[in-house]
Amino acid sequence: MLKIQNGKLTETEYCIEAEAKNAAIFTTGNGYMGVRGSFEEFGSIRVQGIYVRGYIGTIIEIMEPFPDNEYMKNFYFNEEKLKDFEKQESVINLSDFLLVRVSVDGEVFYPWKGRVLSWERTLDPATGVLERKVVWDNGTGKQTEFLFRRFASYENRHKYCMYVSVSPVNYSGTVKILSGIDTKVKTCGQKVLHEVGKWGEECLLQQVKTADYYGFEAVIGVRNGFRLNGDVVGRTARECNCVFADVLEKRLDPGDVLELDKTVCVYTARECASGEEMKESARALCTSSKPFAGELKAHLVRYRALFEKTDIEIEGDEEAQGYLRYANYQTLISACDDSVHSLSAKGLTGERYNGFVWWDCEIYQLPFFIYTLPALAKQALLYRYRLLNQSKQNAAKDGHKGAKYAFCSSVTGDERVWIYARHPFLQIHINADIAYGIINYYRVTGDTAFLLENGLEMLCEIARYWISRVQCEDGRYELKNVTGTDEHHLYVDNDAYTNYLVHFTLKKTLEYLGRFSGSAGSWKLTEEEAAKVRDIVEKIYLPLEENDLIPQFDGYFGLSRTLPTAGGSSAKSFQMKQSGLYHLSQIIKQPDVMLLFSYINREDERFTEEQYRLNWDYYEAMCETASSLSFPAHAICSADNGRMLSFYQNFLNSVKIDIDDLHHCAWQGVHSGCLAGGWISVFRGLFGINMAENAIYVDPNFMPLWKKIRLTFEYRGVRIAATMEGKSLAFEKASPAPLKIIFRGRETLFEGQRLEFKV
Repeated sequence: MLKIQNGKLTETEYCIEAEAKNAAIFTTGNGYMGVRGSFEEFGSIRVQGIYVRGYIGTIIEIMEPFPDNEYMKNFYFNEEKLKDFEKQESVINLSDFLLVRVSVDGEVFYPWKGRVLSWERTLDPATGVLERKVVWDNGTGKQTEFLFRRFASYENRHKYCMYVSVSPVNYSGTVKILSGIDTKVKTCGQKVLHEVGKWGEECLLQQVKTADYYGFEAVIGVRNGFRLNGDVVGRTARECNCVFADVLEKRLDPGDVLELDKTVCVYTARECASGEEMKESARALCTSSKPFAGELKAHLVRYRALFEKTDIEIEGDEEAQGYLRYANYQTLISACDDSVHSLSAKGLTGERYNGFVWWDCEIYQLPFFIYTLPALAKQALLYRYRLLNQSKQNAAKDGHKGAKYAFCSSVTGDERVWIYARHPFLQIHINADIAYGIINYYRVTGDTAFLLENGLEMLCEIARYWISRVQCEDGRYELKNVTGTDEHHLYVDNDAYTNYLVHFTLKKTLEYLGRFSGSAGSWKLTEEEAAKVRDIVEKIYLPLEENDLIPQFDGYFGLSRTLPTAGGSSAKSFQMKQSGLYHLSQIIKQPDVMLLFSYINREDERFTEEQYRLNWDYYEAMCETASSLSFPAHAICSADNGRMLSFYQNFLNSVKIDIDDLHHCAWQGVHSGCLAGGWISVFRGLFGINMAENAIYVDPNFMPLWKKIRLTFEYRGVRIAATMEGKSLAFEKASPAPLKIIFRGRETLFEGQRLEFKV
């Protein structure tokens, strides 16, 4: 059973069937590494997982979909290509360094053996520490108390720290602790990681390598420190078979405490030039490590400074507060301060989706960091810049100019879409999403250096792609044969979300080129290209019916408002709630049109309030929320339209998506984009904040169920605290820099330290 208790996510009993799901939910990490919440005493194949950002290899994916209706046959799968599909890139599971196995008089502690007398596992978002307290009867009446604590260090991203204590309750006997590395692990059920070598002197070192053409190497170092009743004791043996571990065996009496401080250090070929450098780096970091308490203190100095910037305080709803803090924690540990990789759909919590980066990154996840920790947001955009040359090659392969970013992106930037799936190849909105992320980052931060050195070059190459991709018919530009964010409908023309976002991002590209014309590099648009972009901006088709409804794509309103069904064997495996003939129906998977009103800044493509209301009423009814990305967008739309109970439910779905396992797949890894949407739902949905380059627009939607809400965000280098209480909204800042705030259409200059609005 999971619940929020004292601000922590708490599991109050051992549940064997929930092990895999809770392993994902109890993931600890620091952006560089993610460690699933498997137990120290044993890491089952489906449960265990330790992943390092950018550490990839290839796996064999056994895919045997059975398309049993015309939609799946003609629109979803390409069965000819399925015959060729075999290998795919994936994040690779590292050796299980959590291993701490305890035996009592020869009986190994496993929670599924003997009897668990008490059990409490907690994840504290405020510290990043995972803790487990257990009292266990080994089946013969001998009771033992266990305490397990662990965290991924923010003081040094290569470090993972663990603490274990063992104490007999009612017996005298021999207790044995084995601590080290379980060297036998699998990725996607396959043995992908191979050992190069292992060494053990003052610490344990294992060097591994992926068995494929990448051949990426890594070194894991472990240092074990044992104490008995506070006194340091040395290991008594070492095991080097399936496990590589230090062993301590002692006779204990009731009240004795045997403790283990365990420090793990991980380095990969991503950071080191050679295997020897990896070994020396891991050895040096292990041997210089402090006991657990000292490592925790150093970690908290760095971690709390980051977490506080992402925190939202909610008074009057302890449950909502706890779940939101959990969601913010999972979002925070998904980002890293380098551009090797970016924000993936599962973070570093599981192997599902192979660790790929999707459009969710720039639209759903990146805003969280732009508004709270812009330095981390910049790294995610620099990842896209690093892949620019490969993206130009992607476009050339398709016969187009400029850059075409991969819809499924790994560390190399080439397209990693599963070749048998039709729809991802058509989701060219990814280019507009990335362009929007660049624009959104710049207008909030004012980071001109990034724009001139990186951002404008990407925007220009993306613009070149659109020049070669649009078609001119009857005096207007169209984008044909695409798939929008709603993946239920393929091969459509003029997807509304795509067309509107292309229009806006091209318009801003021209604006920036004009503003910085004297600083632009050799990559700037030619006069001919710029003229073409201006023409596209002026003449691109922006769908809008006379009745103020926006058709999601050409012919959308001519489809059935109900969903014909047929077949039924494989739909739910591919994010469909029914085996529907979606090509005949208006039923959509997730928001498309409504993203233009929720996640896209309302000042970008300005619609009237009446148009907003009409489209929200229509598309909410058509969306089957088969994707978790529906919930935060629906929360924002609900708030904007005064439906606060609907906001509350969609908000809770956003932050509880995995804890309540709403989509029945949490064991695969958390839904990172949806969880990031919890913060955005409050910031954008309740506080109603939209940011432009010259002002902060505020149009709040007050929440009657919560007494007070407080958050902080950053705009143009100024940290601002915002507090909503009743029907008042106050802003505070320490900086003397004046800021323009437009509150419900009225302009105010925020010059002092505090500014308050009352309705």
